[in-house]
Amino acid sequence: MSESQEYPHGKPTDGMCCLCTYEDITEEDQNYVEFQSYPSMKWKPAQFELCVVKELLETQFTQYIEKVKTTDCQATLRRMLKDGPPIYISDKHGFELAEESDTHVCALWFAVDGKERSAKLKGAVDGEERESLWKELNAFLIEEGKEEGDDDDENDASS
Repeated sequence: MSESQEYPHGKPTDGMCCLCTYEDITEEDQNYVEFQSYPSMKWKPAQFELCVVKELLETQFTQYIEKVKTTDCQATLRRMLKDGPPIYISDKHGFELAEESDTHVCALWFAVDGKERSAKLKGAVDGEERESLWKELNAFLIEEGKEEGDDDDENDASS
């Protein structure tokens, strides 16, 4: 994201509001955010206002770690550990990826300062450090002794 690369970022649409706080997202409030998804590198409007995006950047990783360490539901734990510790900000509603083949949000743009920035979460690790953390967190899984109702299969919920 070099400063020489200029992308014509947009503006909030009339009536746009945050899916989390229900606050209006407006030019006047300068709380509009866009995100770029990888690998398409397409930009889209975030469905969250600036303060929510900043909060997620600050807390999403640590909340994930805390939940892994404290959950008492093995099915929840298996779902959380399936893809490993998060690296980038994510929310399927607030940051709906541009293309089906996209894997994650890689960059953010804040209207308030007109700058692009990384979408990497505070405290997040990658590479070998992430693999090591993932292995450490997998120690919270109980492989044997699954209890009834502990399955991940949602089809069993109808019985």
